[in-house]
Amino acid sequence: MSDNTPQIISELERLYEDASYSAQTYFEAAKSAAFWGKTFILFPALTSSASSFVVALGWSKSWGTLGAIAGAVAATAVFLGSDRRANSYLKSAKGFTDIRHAARLEMNLAQTTSEATELETRLRTLRSDYSAISSETDPASNRFFRKSQKRINRGVLNYEDAPT
Repeated sequence: MSDNTPQIISELERLYEDASYSAQTYFEAAKSAAFWGKTFILFPALTSSASSFVVALGWSKSWGTLGAIAGAVAATAVFLGSDRRANSYLKSAKGFTDIRHAARLEMNLAQTTSEATELETRLRTLRSDYSAISSETDPASNRFFRKSQKRINRGVLNYEDAPT
């Protein structure tokens, strides 16, 4: 090991932690965005269907207005791609997860390598990849970070403790 290898390992550990929290935050955001994206389609579509049904049963035709508005809301949500945000968050979460795994691998391999420059180059590449994902992704709400923090503290990333 070179003289600055411990500092590089320390930075890899920091990168691992950053990527862990970022990945979990974006997984939480993706789950929420998927739920709300489906909700913005389902409820208006059900409202439109129910309104049409009650008009067909002979109730007031004014229910048709509600059905038309609800149908337009559902169609607009589908057209605008209500799942687009969820997919974007999921893509970011997977990218951060890949960086987390790569950082862990480099930390483990650092114990056997004698070339600090190679390790530093790999660290800089991973940091650059992390920055690229961060700059391309919509920010996630602090609410998702707090939720991910709780899950991480409860051991969601501890594979050794996971039930088999």
